[in-house]
Amino acid sequence: MAEVIKDKKEIEHIIYEKIKGKRFVFTTHYHIGIAQRGIEHEKVLEIFPQFEKVYAIEKDILKYGDIGYELFYDLSNNLHFSIATCPKDKEVVIIHAVEYKRKLDKRLGKS
Repeated sequence: MAEVIKDKKEIEHIIYEKIKGKRFVFTTHYHIGIAQRGIEHEKVLEIFPQFEKVYAIEKDILKYGDIGYELFYDLSNNLHFSIATCPKDKEVVIIHAVEYKRKLDKRLGKS
């Protein structure tokens, strides 16, 4: 079961230790998913480094035992974005990106 992290210091620690400064690798699943959702790749590249807008991270064990981190961005009042990552040694695998035009309180638990 996924763990939802909302503590600002813990979020910053995960971003700086696991994600920031690494090379991006985009999966085929990612490219298919954004095409199906009508999300531009450039938009994901624009949003991803805006770590100050990350208000929650969902940490989960992935299919092959890796630890994945899904970053949730608050872009505006009812516009949220999530980018699922799997950090490796020198790279970050981007698994999927989803845009939400609703509040995510039910999924992430109330603040």
